[in-house]
Amino acid sequence: MTDNEIFLQYRQSREPALLEELVRRNFDRIYRFVASMLGKQRDGKRKAVGKWDVVDDLVQDVLLNIVRGIDRFRGESAFSTWIWRIATNRVYRYFEETKKFVPTLETEQLETMTDSARGRFCLDSASVSGRFCLDFAGNHNVAIANEWNQRITAAIAELSPALRAALLLTTVEGLSPDQAAEVEGCTAANIHWRVHKARKILKEKLKDYSPTN
Repeated sequence: MTDNEIFLQYRQSREPALLEELVRRNFDRIYRFVASMLGKQRDGKRKAVGKWDVVDDLVQDVLLNIVRGIDRFRGESAFSTWIWRIATNRVYRYFEETKKFVPTLETEQLETMTDSARGRFCLDSASVSGRFCLDFAGNHNVAIANEWNQRITAAIAELSPALRAALLLTTVEGLSPDQAAEVEGCTAANIHWRVHKARKILKEKLKDYSPTN
């Protein structure tokens, strides 16, 4: 079932398990998005090195807002769009509250990744070509991939929050420009412009570095 279908069942039955299922389904993507907006990296198991208290707190706020506001969702848009709007608004509010335009970069070591993740490390961080995939087998290539990922993450963290969100929502999270526009409260044309601008900035920042060097 889709999220919207589960929501409709929940609205009719008020069964807590259905609401829990909606939260469970969307937890990872919310966590990934919030972490990326704050300039942090994560692996598939949400394992982290360093202090991630801010990310955890913001994700908790997003989840609470979803649960508390579920009765205000009328189903006029996709459930996922509503969730993304809550997540982006909370991150924007964090930036306003803390006046932190560029968060401190805390990177994660690839040694914490699973064997399958080591075999193929895909950088979905929406750089110049949209998706970088590095195949590696030895420690040398792991180090290269780690450095490349750190550079991409650092470059994305230097984008303005609006450019960062447009880039992450469309390229990493797979939203269409129309969906991202609904989340951001702007036009699809504006999302296209933001993504174009973000890619242009990243291209300039990464032009002197190649992961194959």
